[in-house]
Amino acid sequence: MGFEPLANCQFLQCLFPCNYIVPTLCAIVNSNYLINRRNTIINTVELENKSKLGRISAWIFIGLLAYMPLHIFLSTWIGTSFGVLSAAKIAKDVVMVAGVLMAGWACLATGRLKSLWDDNLFKLICAFAVLNLILVIFRPTDSGAELLGLVYNTRFLLFFVYAWLLVKIVDPRVLRKRALVAVMASAFIVLVFGLAQRAFLPSDFLTHFGYSRENGVLPAFFIDNKPDLPRIISTLRDPNSFGSYLIIIGSLATVILLVKPRLKRFAKGLLVLSVICLWFSFSRSAWLGFLVALAAIYYFKFGISLAKRAKQHWLSVAVVAVCLGALLYFWQNSYFVQNVMFHADKSTVLEDPNQLRERFWRESVVKIVHNPLGQGPGTAGLVSIHNKIQGTTLNENYYLQMATELGVLGIGLFLAIIWTVGRRLWRLAGKDWLALALLASFMGLFMTNFFVHIWSNEAVAYTWWGLAGAVIFSAMFNKKSSNST
Repeated sequence: MGFEPLANCQFLQCLFPCNYIVPTLCAIVNSNYLINRRNTIINTVELENKSKLGRISAWIFIGLLAYMPLHIFLSTWIGTSFGVLSAAKIAKDVVMVAGVLMAGWACLATGRLKSLWDDNLFKLICAFAVLNLILVIFRPTDSGAELLGLVYNTRFLLFFVYAWLLVKIVDPRVLRKRALVAVMASAFIVLVFGLAQRAFLPSDFLTHFGYSRENGVLPAFFIDNKPDLPRIISTLRDPNSFGSYLIIIGSLATVILLVKPRLKRFAKGLLVLSVICLWFSFSRSAWLGFLVALAAIYYFKFGISLAKRAKQHWLSVAVVAVCLGALLYFWQNSYFVQNVMFHADKSTVLEDPNQLRERFWRESVVKIVHNPLGQGPGTAGLVSIHNKIQGTTLNENYYLQMATELGVLGIGLFLAIIWTVGRRLWRLAGKDWLALALLASFMGLFMTNFFVHIWSNEAVAYTWWGLAGAVIFSAMFNKKSSNST
């Protein structure tokens, strides 16, 4: 409250008999009151504007979660139709940066922006980003590949921080709910389209929407280029990315099935669609990751009882394992096993993918040993395809990619971020079903990244890190709010 204006000034008249002093004092007091009132109004308007910015930023975040699994399809279609393919590809990252700036500016009104630096996880993310920038400066390479490498290495962590900012300026419960709805709605479209690809759509269907090697996205994938073994990709970039995306959706569906009786029918349908699409992606790394995710879910839900049952029925479990192993041994040379399980039919003219991956791993380790400080962003992984100076270095392992680009320090910082995020989800998993689903899928994706460059894929990275940010920081914010009350 400011000073009330003094109209009669009788009190001042008694103190100061001189007539010319009283009007002067009254004018000073009244001017201070008006200034205070003006400042209050300005501050109120600024708060309202920043609140609007926060709401707009939150809707951008939700929109990106819904859009990312459809990005490759929509950007290729729109970009080739109107001749703006390059702009369509980078628009999502520009929009994300704009949303982060809006959220950061809105956080200034609450005075909570400074609290970010109190968190060790934020410090790790900043250190990782700074290291990328330092290597860009001191390890120069092809400028285009370098910029792409910098973006690919940091964008999903920026999206994670984006969720962190939003929980400080909007209702965390509303943000979490809307984020989950956006992910599920988008997943339903992706799953249905993937099933249609397998069921009746021709293999060249996506060429009608601009898919081609020249435009950076293949319209169809096959095991060893065999037309009778198509791999579905739905609206994502490739089968491995699609399969890894399904680890997230399948984990969500499994946990919902276990803990949400009212949504049992919905969860069953979603899980069945996910498993069918996952199988026909023929992504072995995704199959393995999904099994790891399922094991994590059942460990958390039935850990002790499951162990007791396994001990009680150990003989049955052993018999089943031996039978499966025997079947695989006797059928190891069959067309199904050689192509679907091993992707290594001896009749093919292509190099054995298992031997190729092993060779990439050995070459990556040699490069890391010779360059322990890193070669710089854009020198390894999928982005290195665009590197015209140092050439392409495919690692077939995201961790080896990080070590090749950022050196021993870089992979150390990245693994520290992974460990910290996983530990926080672990603490929440016992009481939060969404945290359990994200932790399980995180463990699955951690395994998958040993075989492919999954965090480089926008759909997988944005979906998982965006949801994880909303869950982890909503819990942190609610805890701080309860402690303050």
